[in-house]
Amino acid sequence: MDLQHNFTGRTILVVDDTPATLGVMFDYLEKQGFRVLIASNGHKALLSIEQDPPDIILLDIMMPDLDGFETCRQLKFSEVGREIPVIFMTAQTEIDDKLKAFKFGAVDYVTKPIEPPEVLARIVTHLRMQDLTRQLAKSNAIKDQIFCIVAHDLKGPFMPLLGHLEALAKYTATDQLSPQDINEMVLYAYSSAQQVYSLLENLLQWARIQVGGVECNPVILDLRQVSRSVLDLLAAIAREKDISLSLQVDSLDDSWNVYTDQQLLSTVLRNLICNAMKFTPPGGQVTISAVHYGSKFVEVSVSDTGVGISDSDQAKLLKTGIHHTTLGTMGEIGTGLGLTICQEMVKKLQGKIWMESQVGQGTTVRFTVPVAQDVDIPVNSVQSVRRKSITAGNQPYLHLL
Repeated sequence: MDLQHNFTGRTILVVDDTPATLGVMFDYLEKQGFRVLIASNGHKALLSIEQDPPDIILLDIMMPDLDGFETCRQLKFSEVGREIPVIFMTAQTEIDDKLKAFKFGAVDYVTKPIEPPEVLARIVTHLRMQDLTRQLAKSNAIKDQIFCIVAHDLKGPFMPLLGHLEALAKYTATDQLSPQDINEMVLYAYSSAQQVYSLLENLLQWARIQVGGVECNPVILDLRQVSRSVLDLLAAIAREKDISLSLQVDSLDDSWNVYTDQQLLSTVLRNLICNAMKFTPPGGQVTISAVHYGSKFVEVSVSDTGVGISDSDQAKLLKTGIHHTTLGTMGEIGTGLGLTICQEMVKKLQGKIWMESQVGQGTTVRFTVPVAQDVDIPVNSVQSVRRKSITAGNQPYLHLL
C-alpha cells in the first residue's frame, strides 16, 4: 500500500526507551523511504530536535526521568519544535491519558503493541495535513502581499492617469487646449497607463510563480531578435526619460541561438531593462550585451549608468520574497517584484543570475540561458541586422547592432 509516495526523504524521529520498539520502527519506516532518527529518552529527543528538526515525531509516553508528556510540553514551548506534529505511542488505554496527550500538544496516538502499518497510515495522514496547512498559510501570505501591493503601489499611477484624462475630457470640448497641450496630456496619460500595466503584469506573473502556474516551453530563439523586440517595446519610455538603449550583440555572428522559453526570456529582459531605466538619470545609458559562457550557455548582461546599489541592498534584492522598492530617479514607482521574478524565471530557464554594482557608478545584472546545440536552424529564422540608429530629434535613443 503506497501511502507515503509523496513523503520519501521526510524525517521521522522515534523516541522510545525500548530497543525492540526502536529497532522495529526504524527498519519498517526506513524501508518505506523515510529518513529515520531515534532517541532512547526525552532528553536526547529534545537535543536531537534542536540540532536536526524532524517533520514528525513518534513519542513514547512511559519513559524514565523525562516521560513523554513532559517531553512534549517542553517541545511545544520551543521555537523549533512547536509546529512539529507529535504522535504518542502508549500502552495506556484510559480515556484520561488520551485526553492528557492532546492537552500537551499531541495530534494523535497509537496503542501498543505497535502495528507498523497503522503507524504509517497515521504518519501519512498528519504529513498531508501539515503540507496543506503550510500551503494555506503561504496562500494567505500571498493574498495579503497582493492586497498590500494593490493598496500602495498600483493606486499611485492611476492618479496622474485619471488627472490627465479628466483634463482632456473637461477642456477639449471647450477648445481651451491647444493641439500641443492635448498631445502632451495624451503622452503623459499613455505613460501612466504603461506604468499601471507593467505593475499589474509583474504582480500577476509573481502570483503565478508562487502557485506553480508558470511553465517553461523551450524553443530555438535568436537572442538578438528577442532582445530587439523588447527594446522596441520600451523605446517610448526610454525616449520620454532621455535614456539611450543599446544592443551590443555582433550581427554577423550566427551563434546567438538559444534554447529557451520566449515569454520567460522576454519577461526577464523587460524587467531588467525597466529597472535599469528607472534608476538611471536622464541622459544616461542602458546597454544589453551578450558573451558566450562556456560551450553550453550564453551570458546576457543589462548594464546601466545609474545610481548604483550598496552592498547591503544587493544582498537583499535577489532574495525571494517581496521587496518594496524606492522611487526611481524621476519618481517612478514599482512593486519591487522585478528582480524576484527574474530570479524565479531564470531558474526555470536552467540558468543563474547575479549582479555587480557600485554606488554612483551604475549596475550590471547578468544571467545565463542555454545555447541551442546540435539542432538544425531554418535559414529564415536567423536574420542578420545591420547597424542602425533610431533618433528622437537629434539624439539617438536606441542603437541596434
